[in-house]
Amino acid sequence: MNGRLSSVLEVTRDLVAARMGRGHPLYLVHALTARCNARCGFCAWNPDFYDPKDQLPTEAIKQLYADARRAGFVGLSVWGGEPLLHKDFEEVMRHAHDVGLITHIVTNGFLLERKLDAVIPHVDRVCVSLDHPSAAHDELRGIKGLYEHILSATRALRARAPDKQIVFVCTVQRANVDPSTLRELAEVMDGLGVLGIFNGLREEAATEGGDAGISKYAASQAELAVAYSTLRDLKDRGYPILNSYTHLDMMREGPPVYRCHWPKFMLPVEANGDVVDCMHWGTRPIGNVRETPFAELLASPRLRALAGAEGEACHKCVSIHRVEISEVSRGNLEPIRSWAMLRKPPRPLGEVRP
Repeated sequence: MNGRLSSVLEVTRDLVAARMGRGHPLYLVHALTARCNARCGFCAWNPDFYDPKDQLPTEAIKQLYADARRAGFVGLSVWGGEPLLHKDFEEVMRHAHDVGLITHIVTNGFLLERKLDAVIPHVDRVCVSLDHPSAAHDELRGIKGLYEHILSATRALRARAPDKQIVFVCTVQRANVDPSTLRELAEVMDGLGVLGIFNGLREEAATEGGDAGISKYAASQAELAVAYSTLRDLKDRGYPILNSYTHLDMMREGPPVYRCHWPKFMLPVEANGDVVDCMHWGTRPIGNVRETPFAELLASPRLRALAGAEGEACHKCVSIHRVEISEVSRGNLEPIRSWAMLRKPPRPLGEVRP
């Protein structure tokens, strides 16, 4: 059996097991570092839940990845902070690949081009945040020259690794909610041959009893209805928008209402080793990998509660990943047709859409 087919069958088996309430999550979501070179006003992590100096040492990170793979995890998503700031980024990502994890990073893109030698061999999928099709993105993210760095890095990555999966992730907010900006963003994505995801603001990460100061950046529901109608039309016309029609319609019609199945599949771990309770992000960790064996953390009653009725009753999060995983889990298979776009080779640079 070839490796690709084996991986597909393994993921399918684990998805079925998780859906039926057996086992534990299968995808590790790790904040590699709390350090960041951006200053995004709308970032819910701005209050600094964690001291950037209190991150796991490199050997502990490698042990975490090995333990996760040994427990049956199939994938790893690395973010932060800005993961490319970690001094041992290449070492830990090489280790993740070597133990057999599918690897994925989320980056602001500023350091991407200079880190390509580390990214190309050890990262399967690259997600880059892009919120505006101009230098206005620099102001939103607080890094001068960021927009041009993203364009240059994407072209360089495409040239050196044409089959690498690249996704631009746009946070839909007041600064970009107008249809003309969204159309221009879709044009940029199409021209570079990358996929695009359009997410709502990450309300789920706000501190308890507040919104971490991000509400002032949020678009109104009326604006979101127009925005997601525009994105639906762009998707219909062939632009590379990864959001499913399910997610687009939910965001267009109002805050999504669904039964959350995300904790069945994803296990978030913060930079300091805290295993996150996603209903109390940053305030009530389930445990810490420095203090408790990984296998014991997976058996936590709280994780089982999140994967059960209590977790399913929550639908606070608006992100595509929460909504679409949950919808597929309840039997709505429409999002899978959008996910299948990831298997298509990217359009060569400069090729005109028919």
